[in-house]
Amino acid sequence: MLKTITLSIMIGTFLMGTYYVLAASYLPPVPENKLVSALNNVQTDLTYEKFILMSEHERMTLVQQMPSNTIRMLLEEAQNHPSYISEDMDKIKLESNSNDIRFTKLTQITGVKGYAGSGTASVVYAGNMAFLRLEDFSVTSGIDQRLYLTKDGTTASGIDQRLYMTKDGITASGIDLGPLKASIGNQNYDITGINTDAYNVMIIYSKTFDTYYAYTKFLKTE
Repeated sequence: MLKTITLSIMIGTFLMGTYYVLAASYLPPVPENKLVSALNNVQTDLTYEKFILMSEHERMTLVQQMPSNTIRMLLEEAQNHPSYISEDMDKIKLESNSNDIRFTKLTQITGVKGYAGSGTASVVYAGNMAFLRLEDFSVTSGIDQRLYLTKDGTTASGIDQRLYMTKDGITASGIDLGPLKASIGNQNYDITGINTDAYNVMIIYSKTFDTYYAYTKFLKTE
């Protein structure tokens, strides 16, 4: 009887030990990345990284073929990839070849439609040049974000007018200042020759995704 009990205990111990060894070595299957799968349905072997390395025109062409859910996942992934810059006033002095600096139209930046936006925008005059300066700036990171100066009054809100580009960079409602340099940090943009009393609304917008991220409105110069 004792031998039977001892044998049963030994067998049970062996089986339990085997179970825990096997359990410890078992790795559950890694769930397939939903974004990767969705992008593969648009183009074979397409990844977020490959998408970002494409030209803006190529990205826009692909986005036009994407389901809304894939677009949503792309924009959510972009939020995990902020970019940084820190341009100081010395760069403005160097570009303008002037130490005579004058700040005007200081205003707060606001996020649009659930996106975050903060910091200040101002018009800086230096010598014969003018600059748009963003300070303590932050916006939700996106893809193909660009900076525009638009005319107020094109729509009720001043920020909902779609932007249709022309070759000279002037839209039906605004002027394209180029790609946003970074989603976080101080930065300068040359706006020499632009009437900021007329083009008094700054917009951060992605034409590729038809998405507005942030804006601000400048007060008219007295």
